[in-house]
Amino acid sequence: MRKTTVCAFLCAAAIAGLAAGCGAEPQDTENARTASGEDGAGADRGAAESGQGEGTGKTGGEEGAGADMTAADAYTPVTITLNLERSGLGENVEYTFTKKPTHVVASGDQMADFFFDLGVEDSMAGYTRGSAWSLVSEYPKRDLVPQLLEPGKGLGSLSKEALLATGCDFLIGWDSVFSDKNFGPGFCRENGIAMYFPYVCSDHAVFEDLYKDYETLGQIFGAKELAAEKIQAMEDKLQRVEETLGEEVYEDPIKVFVYDSGEDAPFTACQGMPGDILKHAGGISIFDDIEAGWATPSWEEVVERDPEVILILDYEGDGEVEEKLRFLQTNDATKDLKAVKEGKVYSACCADMQGSAGSARTVEVIAEQLYPERFWQTGR
Repeated sequence: MRKTTVCAFLCAAAIAGLAAGCGAEPQDTENARTASGEDGAGADRGAAESGQGEGTGKTGGEEGAGADMTAADAYTPVTITLNLERSGLGENVEYTFTKKPTHVVASGDQMADFFFDLGVEDSMAGYTRGSAWSLVSEYPKRDLVPQLLEPGKGLGSLSKEALLATGCDFLIGWDSVFSDKNFGPGFCRENGIAMYFPYVCSDHAVFEDLYKDYETLGQIFGAKELAAEKIQAMEDKLQRVEETLGEEVYEDPIKVFVYDSGEDAPFTACQGMPGDILKHAGGISIFDDIEAGWATPSWEEVVERDPEVILILDYEGDGEVEEKLRFLQTNDATKDLKAVKEGKVYSACCADMQGSAGSARTVEVIAEQLYPERFWQTGR
């Protein structure tokens, strides 16, 4: 990622058009223009708000009320890196938040659960459940936040007008959310929307990246202490699983085929967060040699690698696991697999396998399925 000095010039038109923003803008004006393909004046706003430009340090160089200044002074600026290079959306951009966003829109349960888990749902304007639901995470205040679309539909089905109607100033989702056909960098910059592409959504992500998301979101939304507690709880759970399984399990992990979806060819987990979850649970993906979080190999490759266990990813908890199991039992390519014949076919929540509030618990769920006798012995 390139980093250059930001120009402090901010014209009156830019102030008027961006006054409703969340206080987060690219520090790197040149990179931001490269990412969006536009030369909007909004790229300079973050510099003025952060005190990098000329003037008094008041937002946009304007004379603000004393109460507003007090709130701004109390907020510790937070800088994040938006990884646009990974999916070809542009160069990486650094954002600096100078005040807490108040109208978050989250794409899918995986993303929404970060905010419910951190207790900052009051900063949410809405979310979509998408197709991969949170199946075991129970957050009573979930019902207080509007669902912007019916369950099963992704944020890409929401119109730009509908998104803007929420007052959105912070958008969190996978890289596809920020593609030009959805809510690209240019659109977000023009409308004062800060983009957040989680660290955990990477082909090489591990639990440390999930912790980084908790730390970062905790800083941005004023929940640092709770974020630290949540991270510690996840670390403790992983340690208990590792102590229960023992070192020998990790020296010779069970070979697992993760069946996400697909009949002509399987969509499966390889490395990244799902791969790390498997490893913490004493397993390893049969496609761990593929340098990607997810891939679509052939059924012939699945048969050739002969998994000891099959893990079906559960999207909505509505019987689809049973449907996928029936497919594996009748599909010519998989019906004779040892794991199928021996009934070693288990399941896990798809949303949590991608990296979310429930990922550490999912490690425990998978470990109990792979090594039930070890948990019986410890009385857990």
